[in-house]
Amino acid sequence: MRRITALLVLATALACGGGSDATSPGNTSKGVAFSGNYVLQTVNGNPLPATWYYNSGDSLRIRSYSISINGSGGWTSTVSQVFSANSVVTDQPNGGQSGSYTYDAGTKQVSLFSTDLTTPLSGSVSTDFSTLTIVLNSDRFVFKR
Repeated sequence: MRRITALLVLATALACGGGSDATSPGNTSKGVAFSGNYVLQTVNGNPLPATWYYNSGDSLRIRSYSISINGSGGWTSTVSQVFSANSVVTDQPNGGQSGSYTYDAGTKQVSLFSTDLTTPLSGSVSTDFSTLTIVLNSDRFVFKR
């Protein structure tokens, strides 16, 4: 169940799940060159839709997901997903969330924080800013601009 919670966090744009040890972003380096709309292309090298199945019978399917990064330290996302928990299927065609981010221009490292700060995610952006990669547990999410 912990894994489905972590994936739902990403799929709902970092809106739920996670631990209580998250910290608020401090002074952020804003990224004007980093700003733009990034659309999820692959999960673990496979195109969408991406589906996870769990021993409990629960599942998560991400149909589409995009993150819009602004140059002022904020982001918003939209997601289309279906998940089941305890035999209840929930179709969420227009989900999303917002938050803040830190960006290190020297290393191209990115940290995304949901508005409620429950789950920070880490990743990196390519040197030409065309690709955003986020790794959550053992899953690799690749977004393209």
